[in-house]
Amino acid sequence: MTSNRHISWIVAEKFFILSVLVAVLFAILSDEIAQTLKLDQSQLGLLSGVFFITYAVGQLGFGIALSLISPRFILAGTAALSAVGTILFAVSDSFGAAIMARALMGIGLSSTFVGVIYLVGANYSGNFAFMSSLSQSLANLSAAAIAILSALIPFLVDFRMPFLIMGILFLINAVLLFLFLGKSSAGNSASSPKANLGAALKTSVTNPQFWAALVYYSGLFGSLLAFADLWNIQFQMNFFKHSIETSSVMNAMIPVGVTIGGLLAGAWAERSGFVLPARCFGILTVLFFIVMLFIPLPEFAAGAMMFLMGFGFSGSILGLTPIQKNLPATAVPLATSLVVTSAFIFGGVIQPLIGGAIGAPHRASILINLLQGDTPDFGAYQRGILWLLFSVVIATAASFFFKEKTNKDSF
Repeated sequence: MTSNRHISWIVAEKFFILSVLVAVLFAILSDEIAQTLKLDQSQLGLLSGVFFITYAVGQLGFGIALSLISPRFILAGTAALSAVGTILFAVSDSFGAAIMARALMGIGLSSTFVGVIYLVGANYSGNFAFMSSLSQSLANLSAAAIAILSALIPFLVDFRMPFLIMGILFLINAVLLFLFLGKSSAGNSASSPKANLGAALKTSVTNPQFWAALVYYSGLFGSLLAFADLWNIQFQMNFFKHSIETSSVMNAMIPVGVTIGGLLAGAWAERSGFVLPARCFGILTVLFFIVMLFIPLPEFAAGAMMFLMGFGFSGSILGLTPIQKNLPATAVPLATSLVVTSAFIFGGVIQPLIGGAIGAPHRASILINLLQGDTPDFGAYQRGILWLLFSVVIATAASFFFKEKTNKDSF
């Protein structure tokens, strides 16, 4: 039984890692994708945004379904759907086909995070914190590794071959999930959550800590998705004229920062409570964006800033703690799914908005005139950064409504 649970976690973790790698590949190859499919900046942002919105909606549905249906069927089925979407994207020759493919990929991959966390909770309840942290860390480090290696792998100059390979890997993973995940769901023996869904929803939405957590997590993690999974590489290439190889390596510093910062944030929160760390990480992220808004950084300093940005963004994980601390246990799963889903929806919505801001004709504005750099290109970059800065400012403000613990029974 012990070996079975390890194998189950390994194949589910592989699915999760592959989903992160697909997002990183899209960011790395976004310029080539835009050129091949003849997309403008708004269309490129929409292509990425559709993925995150469908991912978010699917994540909520699968998060609820995992306690009703065997993870074997959910994860194997969505892995197969991911293969279809990824292969379709690899052979797409129009914006419409690419949009359809990205939507299928978003739905298929939406089970990965909730799936691996569900299995960790079911099979490693005594070591949940360590195993969930390990699962996240492996995905972040894999993302950093593929970004760094992309500078050395010639076939990454064409987006079709890497996505075709990923589609084949998803298909193999679907078979492994079906063979090794087992036939029963650990959650099926529990009382049906369907009967308590309405009560859990009411408990969540009437608790102020739920809304504070939603705004904080969505603002920070959603901005991380928009920045690291698309626009940072575009910014580095289009506005600072770095090569795709240099831009990819710089972007790889973000998941490294997230990994290290997340471990430190968790340790700090465990020792002194989560409220102060959440506020400090949010404030740091705001300060880092202000620096990026005003100062065109040289290459080495920009790479260091990417690490610091990831470090600041890592505080987003603390946004889930108010739910654990302040909501009844019966409401925690649904509330967590809603908060995580909102972050992906926000990340999907803000991506095309950033694309529209940097691609729109320059308009006279007191604020933009004040921020305008030496070239119009830098001014366009600043307009994109402003969307992210506003998001993390609002997220940080939400952390000042956090409470360490309230009376759960009062909501």
